[in-house]
Amino acid sequence: MTDTDLIFTVKKTLSEVISNDEILTLSETSSLKDDIGLDSMTSLTFLMALENKLAFTVDPSTLKASDFDSIQSICAYVRTQKSRA
Repeated sequence: MTDTDLIFTVKKTLSEVISNDEILTLSETSSLKDDIGLDSMTSLTFLMALENKLAFTVDPSTLKASDFDSIQSICAYVRTQKSRA
């Protein structure tokens, strides 16, 4: 999967979880908390949906709040987890 594909998949999944297509226009560095109000419950739902779409496993011991700062940080977490598999 290319970086572009990963970014699109992350954005598309998030837009589906929060029912907001404007997510697709966010930059990779937009703050998910400040710009769209991503909260802990939505983060969990989003992460579970992303896990299913991208076939990777979330390791709670490696997951940090900073992994949800932006699209870019989520993509970095996914890449790291996929490389460990």
